[in-house]
Amino acid sequence: MGSPPPASPAARGHDPLEEACYPTDRIGGPTLPLVARVACENAPDRPPEAPLESGSPDADSAGMDPCAVGSSRADLHLHTTFSDGTATPEETLNFLVSRTPFRVVAVTDHDTIDGALRARRYVEEHPEVFAGIEVIVGEEVSTREGHVIGLFLQEWIPPGLTAARTVEEIHRQGGVAIAAHPYTNLMRWNSLVGVGDLIRSLPFDAVEVRNANFTEFRANRKAERRAGDRARLGSSDGHFLESIGRCYTSFPGATALDLRRAIHERRTVAEGSCYGVRTLARFVARRLRSGQSVLPNRRHFWRESPDHVLAIEVQESRHLETVVVTPVGSLDERALGELKSTLTRFGESGVNLVVDLARVSELRPQGITALVAGQRAAERGGAGFCLAAPSRASLRALHGSLLDQHLPWTEDLAEARRRAATLVAAG
Repeated sequence: MGSPPPASPAARGHDPLEEACYPTDRIGGPTLPLVARVACENAPDRPPEAPLESGSPDADSAGMDPCAVGSSRADLHLHTTFSDGTATPEETLNFLVSRTPFRVVAVTDHDTIDGALRARRYVEEHPEVFAGIEVIVGEEVSTREGHVIGLFLQEWIPPGLTAARTVEEIHRQGGVAIAAHPYTNLMRWNSLVGVGDLIRSLPFDAVEVRNANFTEFRANRKAERRAGDRARLGSSDGHFLESIGRCYTSFPGATALDLRRAIHERRTVAEGSCYGVRTLARFVARRLRSGQSVLPNRRHFWRESPDHVLAIEVQESRHLETVVVTPVGSLDERALGELKSTLTRFGESGVNLVVDLARVSELRPQGITALVAGQRAAERGGAGFCLAAPSRASLRALHGSLLDQHLPWTEDLAEARRRAATLVAAG
């Protein structure tokens, strides 16, 4: 029997708003032939509700057909609970392997690579489940001008740097620098900020021209028009499971290495469509049924040591002038490396640094070494530094080491923020 004729959008249950985001199959390009569209829509491995569309005017010249054998799809902008996502790395991977065709994905939490590192470890620990899936270590860095994504990273990049310095740091690590949602303007109150026309002057390797957020369809078209000769990427910017795969990148090949080569050769195709009200409503209903929060903290992320003995919660101020670092657990020799690295990178970036010690169960000499390193880094970076709300164990350790008069501290977190800013002004 032949395939049934394609149903109307209403019969298929599509949201009119979602259909309106991309009425044609390509931004600024021709619509796919009807036969190709029907074949794509009936492909068994299609992600839930993600229309298969090709993505940029370069698709024809690159010889890319979204349904062609030999091409693959990647979602290169995903968030987890390590920043403002609502699914853990493990939940995200379970969804990807069970419900989508993607075998190359990038976890790009705000201002931390630790969610990506955990996801990569989880794939390596369970090869029988996640065979064929590659996790790219990425980060969506909050720069002074807007969000910049780094892929294939080796090290964490702190927020608060200029966009130019962030791109330079990504390239220093051998990574790929991407301008994320460069022209977004409807959700600046929610920290969704792009670098705008800096995509023309900074050496970005690629521009995200399809972002699946329902607010972004006009900004996406502007990014497509102004991307110039940069590679064009599509990504879900997924913060919840239902949004994963709504926009994506097609590329020739099947591996992360093939994807990287395609970006440098500008042979990627940005595809998909932004989600609409129905998708958002399903997410909200699912969260409410499970008694979970619908609105995550947008200026919050986590770091953790590789052996899981230390977790570090970081809260950013709205304009990135101050960060509050909250270590959780015992600050001993096992925690020294991760905490010292975190505090040093923040201090040297010029961001005022407050270390909240309220959740520290034990403060050993090695932990104090990390605090001293953070203070000295802040001095080098011209930033303020203050400890806040030390636990009883922390206060005893500071008294015993005779450093309670050397390291500035206060019982009140708000006062510590003010004191850190005052120390900068005084300096």
